Amino acid sequence: MKGLISLLWGWLKALSIRAKVLIAAGLAALLGFAIWAVFFWFAFQTYFIDDEVDEAGPVFDSGVAAGTPAPEPATTAAAPTSTDASTANAATPADEPAQAATPSAAGDAAPGPDDSPPVGAMPGDEISEELQAEMDEVMEEEDMPAVVEVEEAMPHMPEQPQIRVEASGPFINRSHPTRGNAIVLGDGTGQRFLRFEDFRTDNGPDLNVYLSSAPQDAPAGQFDDDFIDLGDLKGNVGSQNYEIPRDVDLSRYSTVVIWCVRFSVIFGAAELVAS
Repeated sequence: MKGLISLLWGWLKALSIRAKVLIAAGLAALLGFAIWAVFFWFAFQTYFIDDEVDEAGPVFDSGVAAGTPAPEPATTAAAPTSTDASTANAATPADEPAQAATPSAAGDAAPGPDDSPPVGAMPGDEISEELQAEMDEVMEEEDMPAVVEVEEAMPHMPEQPQIRVEASGPFINRSHPTRGNAIVLGDGTGQRFLRFEDFRTDNGPDLNVYLSSAPQDAPAGQFDDDFIDLGDLKGNVGSQNYEIPRDVDLSRYSTVVIWCVRFSVIFGAAELVAS
C-alpha cells in the first residue's frame, strides 16, 4: 500500500503545474456533481424526512365545506303540563295568600272582550276611538271586506348543495409502504375534490398525484401511459385535498397513484370505487 502511494506521489510530482491544475479541477467537478446528484437528483435525504400536512376538508365554490355540521333545528320551550302546574301549585308556600279567581265582593265584573287591551300591545300602541272609527269608515267607503283569505302554495326553493362521498378506496403498497384512504367528495354541482385521510407513505423526490386508467395492480410502467396529473404531493404524511377537473371521467381514471416522476416509480395506489 505504501508503495502504491509513493508511486502515485512520484507520478504527481513529475506532472507539470498545468496538468496538476487540470486534475484538481476535474476532481472538484466530479465531487460537485456527486454532491448534486445525491442531494438534488436522487434526493436521498428526503427518504428520511417526513413532510407532514394536515388540511381541513375542502371548501366548494357553492360555499359548503366538508366536515361542516348541519344546522340543528331550533327548539321551542314546551308549555307546562297539568302535572307541572299542579306540582308548581303544591310548591306554593302555605302562608302566601291565594289569589282570588272569582270577582271581588265589591261586585267588579271580569273584563270582557271590549275592555281588554290589544294583545301584545306596547306603550304607545293604543289608538283612540275616533281614529278607529275613521279607519272603519275608510274600509266601508272602499268596500273592503273584513277578511281577505289567501291560500298560496309553498314557494319553490332550490335544493341546497350537500357534500357526499362519490367514490373511495384504500391505498395499497407498491414500491414503498403506503396506507390511508382516497376519497372523492362532491357537492352535486360538478365540482369534486380528491381527499387523502389517515395517509402516510415514504418521502421521495418529485412525487406527484396521478389519476391513472391502469388498475392498481398493473405493472409500474403502465401508470403514466394514460393519466391525469393533479399536481405535486403536498406531504407524505397527513390529510390533504386535490381538486379534480370537472371533465375527468372517474370511471376511466379510477386509480389514485403516488408517482415519482423523476424515476418512474410508483410508491402506492388506491382503486376508487363509486359509492
